[in-house]
Amino acid sequence: MWLLVIVLLNIVPGFEKITVLNTFATSEECQVERNRIAFEMAAAYPNDRDFVIACRLNPKHSS
Repeated sequence: MWLLVIVLLNIVPGFEKITVLNTFATSEECQVERNRIAFEMAAAYPNDRDFVIACRLNPKHSS
Protein backbone atom coordinates (compact mmCIF):
# COMPACT_ATOMS: atom_id res chain seq x y z
CA MET A 1 0.00 0.00 0.00
CA TRP A 2 1.27 3.44 -0.96
CA LEU A 3 0.65 6.62 0.98
CA LEU A 4 0.34 10.05 -0.58
CA VAL A 5 1.75 12.45 2.00
CA ILE A 6 2.45 16.12 2.47
CA VAL A 7 5.68 16.81 4.34
CA LEU A 8 6.00 20.22 5.98
CA LEU A 9 9.57 21.49 5.78
CA ASN A 10 9.06 24.11 8.49
CA ILE A 11 7.61 23.55 11.93
CA VAL A 12 4.04 24.84 12.07
CA PRO A 13 2.38 24.84 15.49
CA GLY A 14 -0.71 22.65 15.51
CA PHE A 15 0.24 20.65 12.41
CA GLU A 16 1.94 17.30 12.03
CA LYS A 17 5.19 17.27 10.06
CA ILE A 18 3.85 14.46 7.83
CA THR A 19 0.16 14.10 6.97
CA VAL A 20 -1.33 11.26 4.93
CA LEU A 21 -3.55 12.65 2.18
CA ASN A 22 -4.68 9.34 0.66
CA THR A 23 -3.74 5.68 0.15
CA PHE A 24 -3.24 3.75 -3.09
CA ALA A 25 -2.72 0.13 -4.09
CA THR A 26 0.11 0.89 -6.51
CA SER A 27 2.95 3.34 -6.91
CA GLU A 28 1.64 4.35 -10.34
CA GLU A 29 -1.79 5.34 -8.97
CA CYS A 30 -0.13 7.35 -6.23
CA GLN A 31 2.18 9.14 -8.68
CA VAL A 32 -0.73 10.24 -10.88
CA GLU A 33 -2.50 11.84 -7.90
CA ARG A 34 0.79 13.25 -6.53
CA ASN A 35 1.47 14.98 -9.84
CA ARG A 36 -2.05 16.41 -9.99
CA ILE A 37 -1.93 17.78 -6.44
CA ALA A 38 1.61 19.13 -6.84
CA PHE A 39 0.56 20.98 -10.00
CA GLU A 40 -2.51 22.46 -8.27
CA MET A 41 -0.50 23.49 -5.18
CA ALA A 42 2.20 25.11 -7.33
CA ALA A 43 -0.47 27.11 -9.17
CA ALA A 44 -2.22 28.13 -5.94
CA TYR A 45 0.95 28.90 -3.95
CA PRO A 46 3.64 29.84 -6.49
CA ASN A 47 6.10 31.25 -3.96
CA ASP A 48 5.58 28.68 -1.19
CA ARG A 49 8.14 25.88 -1.13
CA ASP A 50 7.64 24.88 2.52
CA PHE A 51 6.13 21.48 1.70
CA VAL A 52 6.69 18.38 -0.38
CA ILE A 53 3.98 16.12 -1.81
CA ALA A 54 5.31 12.57 -2.07
CA CYS A 55 4.38 8.92 -2.43
CA ARG A 56 5.74 6.68 0.31
CA LEU A 57 5.50 2.94 0.74
CA ASN A 58 3.56 2.20 3.91
CA PRO A 59 6.05 0.41 6.20
CA LYS A 60 3.19 -1.57 7.75
CA HIS A 61 2.12 -2.96 4.36
CA SER A 62 5.27 -3.25 2.26
CA SER A 63 4.39 -4.78 -1.08
